[in-house]
Amino acid sequence: MDCLPLLRRGAVVLALWTGLAACVCAGTTSTFQVNATVQAGCQVNNAVAPTSLGTLGTLDFGTQSALSTATVTSSLNQSASITLACTPGVALSMQVDSGQNYASGRRLKRTSNTDTVVYQLFSNAAMSAAIPVNTATGITYSNSANIQVPIYGRVQLPGNLRPGTYQDQVVVTLQW
Repeated sequence: MDCLPLLRRGAVVLALWTGLAACVCAGTTSTFQVNATVQAGCQVNNAVAPTSLGTLGTLDFGTQSALSTATVTSSLNQSASITLACTPGVALSMQVDSGQNYASGRRLKRTSNTDTVVYQLFSNAAMSAAIPVNTATGITYSNSANIQVPIYGRVQLPGNLRPGTYQDQVVVTLQW
């Protein structure tokens, strides 16, 4: 509709007085899309792509007798400062290196000399799923907002260890 003839006839005054629009001008409408893509992934300490976690925790075999021949087990005591969360269903894995004292197996080394004792790492409490060196090992979880890294250890004491503190440090890489 052409609005100019109506304006000349005083229709605007009537429209304002009655509250009705007396003039409808031609126009066009269009639409646009609004999208967001949410990607599956994980966060460590609330960071999407951290380069380092710091210390993941401690696997402590405790204090043992130098003469003990016991098999001692332990599990990773994950640091409370490390938080790991993933989108439900994300395939999460870990890769554990050989440690600092590897020689035909991961080894704890006495801090004041070269004495060592072999230990093994596992991804389950039954200690039936060994964690191989530098090989991806799947992590299963039921609570995607609070994932615990499943690392368990076992050491067979030889019965002739020199007294002292034995330790190793391994690097864990999380992948998703």
